[in-house]
Amino acid sequence: MRVGVEARVSRTGHTSLDGTFLAWENPPDGAATGGDYPFAFDCPEAATHLDLPLPVAVEAQVAAFAQQVSLFESPAAHDASQAAQGLTSSSQSFIPSGLFSPSGEPVTPPEAHALIAGHVLEAAERRNSITGTAYWWALIETVGGTFDAVIDPELLSTEPRPGNVVSGWFWLSGRLRVRYDRPTGTSGWLKWLVRR
Repeated sequence: MRVGVEARVSRTGHTSLDGTFLAWENPPDGAATGGDYPFAFDCPEAATHLDLPLPVAVEAQVAAFAQQVSLFESPAAHDASQAAQGLTSSSQSFIPSGLFSPSGEPVTPPEAHALIAGHVLEAAERRNSITGTAYWWALIETVGGTFDAVIDPELLSTEPRPGNVVSGWFWLSGRLRVRYDRPTGTSGWLKWLVRR
């Protein structure tokens, strides 16, 4: 997805390599701020982008790790569930819950959480390459773009399938797709190493 990275966020608990970015989803052409909505996402390699001037529009791959999630057979089933609860949330929505509290006050520092509802485009069972633990992966389309959703099978009673709607609370983690030119000469080799 195309994001406008506006600022770096420091939080206690960050290691020397990881960090958090405050960004905009789908900024207008020629702009690095503004867009469909603001959100924060954690980045496990944020320190490799310390020289990246902000704000900047870049490509990013953002994964949404489910903390709480519901699965609906279709957009119509999602809408019927919402109506039964007296709610009107769309089957494609994104609320940056890590930026403000339920009372509307800003969260300081911002957290990498969001309430997301989206249509499942693809889905499959996958396994963690290190632990062998199974998880559900789903590519979900929501307002502004698509997210790779990662879901613990214990959170769902059935497997996600294309055409379903996934709705829930997610932790967001992403990587910036930024290419750096390799430095010439022998100086700065460590900088080149962490950015290749």
